[in-house]
Amino acid sequence: MTDQRAAFSDVAAYGRQLRTSPPARTSEERVVLLDATGRPCGTLPKRSIHHARTPLHLAFSCHVIDEDGRVLLARRAEGKRTWPSTWSNACCGHPQPGETLREAVTRRLNAELGFVPRRMGLAVPDFAYRAAMPGGIAEHELCPVVVAEVKGEPWLNPAEVDAIEWVTWDALRRRAERAPDTLSPWSVLQVARLAALAPSPLAWLDLHGETGPVPDGDVGLDSAVAVGRARHDAVGARRKGRRGTGVAEGVGTHVNGLGGRQYAVPQADPVAAVRGPVEQVLGGFLADREREAADLDPAVTQVTGEVRRLVEAGGKRLRPAFVYWGHRAAGAAHDDGVVVAAAAVELLHTFALIHDDVVDRSARRRGSPTAQVALADMHSAAGLAGDGGWFGVSGALLAGDLAFVWADELLDATPLPAAAVDRARSVFTRLRTEVIGGQYLDLRLAHVDGADEEEARRVALFKSARYTVTRPLQLGAALASRTAAADAIAPALARYGDAVGLAFQMRDDVLGLFGDPEIIGKGCLDDLREGKRTLLVLRALRLSDGDDHRFLAGALGDPDLDEKAARRCCGIVAASGALASVEALITAEHTRARQAVAGLEGPSRRALGQLADLSVRRDR
Repeated sequence: MTDQRAAFSDVAAYGRQLRTSPPARTSEERVVLLDATGRPCGTLPKRSIHHARTPLHLAFSCHVIDEDGRVLLARRAEGKRTWPSTWSNACCGHPQPGETLREAVTRRLNAELGFVPRRMGLAVPDFAYRAAMPGGIAEHELCPVVVAEVKGEPWLNPAEVDAIEWVTWDALRRRAERAPDTLSPWSVLQVARLAALAPSPLAWLDLHGETGPVPDGDVGLDSAVAVGRARHDAVGARRKGRRGTGVAEGVGTHVNGLGGRQYAVPQADPVAAVRGPVEQVLGGFLADREREAADLDPAVTQVTGEVRRLVEAGGKRLRPAFVYWGHRAAGAAHDDGVVVAAAAVELLHTFALIHDDVVDRSARRRGSPTAQVALADMHSAAGLAGDGGWFGVSGALLAGDLAFVWADELLDATPLPAAAVDRARSVFTRLRTEVIGGQYLDLRLAHVDGADEEEARRVALFKSARYTVTRPLQLGAALASRTAAADAIAPALARYGDAVGLAFQMRDDVLGLFGDPEIIGKGCLDDLREGKRTLLVLRALRLSDGDDHRFLAGALGDPDLDEKAARRCCGIVAASGALASVEALITAEHTRARQAVAGLEGPSRRALGQLADLSVRRDR
């Protein structure tokens, strides 16, 4: 396939070549197996892949539209092993080793329907599903969803398709909602995902697809599937353990925080320009505040000391870095005054962490006791009367309140023009409202039966994505002089911020279950005991079945959950395909973020690219 990519610069040319001179095929088509994190780990013949315990493998679905926006439905041939004689999306298939997704879609469209796609786009890079037929044969796939536009009418390969029907998008949506049993189970789910993206697949393709020559590195379409030495064969994997009884093959009690991947460490750390100055500002500011507290009463320093202790325990300092580089991206030169505003954002983050630990009943943060635990221990050591646990929780809430107030004070002390600080204040207010609202939605979601993935995504956006990346970037940009150039980059910063922020939260969710406790400072029990309905967990609930589903659902929110049960939960999540799906989402959002700022100039582009890497490729 490599020679063909070099020979043809666009999809149409490649499709014409397939029609006139199909590529030489091996004796049988191979299916690429995936490990729990979504990495290729071997292949099996297509004829042997589907059975009652189908292993997780790579596939794709293509939804075909014409220039009028009609959608093509195809009835799968009667001889198909899975879902024969069932109406479904136009085309499905399996990318071959060394083949890109674009090539795989083009090949299968031509082989099944005689179409050459005019343009295409990857609409849902992280779609995964598991479904079993009445006879027990199952599909278990990481299955990115592509939208392709074609022209003309198909010819049908009777081994694949025995009937077709062109329908309007609205008619297909109604059918998927009202009569889902008349369609393949994966197409019903995919129609819902596509409907959430745009009014129609054609509208989405007009915004996000491409025309003309094949672009280099388009999200997920042009990376060839590379299969190294298989870690295990499917039979061996089934012998080693049953699904859901332990941690999945290829995944230990943690995934090194990186989804099992190996990443290069950036040569230059864009956080370094901020970390030292921000910590210096915070150190001096908190020392002054503690002296004021001591003047009130020496006992008050027990509360202020918890704020200082958490700040001094370290942290990634990503939010201050986004403030600084948002300022630089807006065309401003380095200014020490921005560091004060960046420190205010970090102090606000300290407030959020203290309160978050109370809400989650967490015992450890950054490798040390949380504020409520430390204050409860102090209550006991001092021989105070009453309920020490409630004393600790109450004191931690007050410590968080102090951090919130001090963050305001520090922002107001930013040594920059008043108009700039006023603009930043507006962003800061929105940031605070969103993070508190997101925290409440997160709390509420843990108590909602039947919570869906869109709700979890909304929580991730408000609680983490915009609070961590988008608003700090915008706050930094607001501190710069208002110019046409600065205003012009605002949409790019918003797209970058939301993409990096979502990827950041998805990585947090993965670390919450699979991170190394020695590195992240806490174990996987916290999120499970609190019943966190993260996108990762909700997908695992959707993709698991039987005893696995019941066990995971029952474990969520169980305050007495032990380590053994938690490990089984992690194994269920990994084996379900949910981990692979979320890793695919992280990769896609990371790529979108880098594309959003590709047009920036100067050091800010490089720094924002590296910050995206650091946000996604981390182990804590």
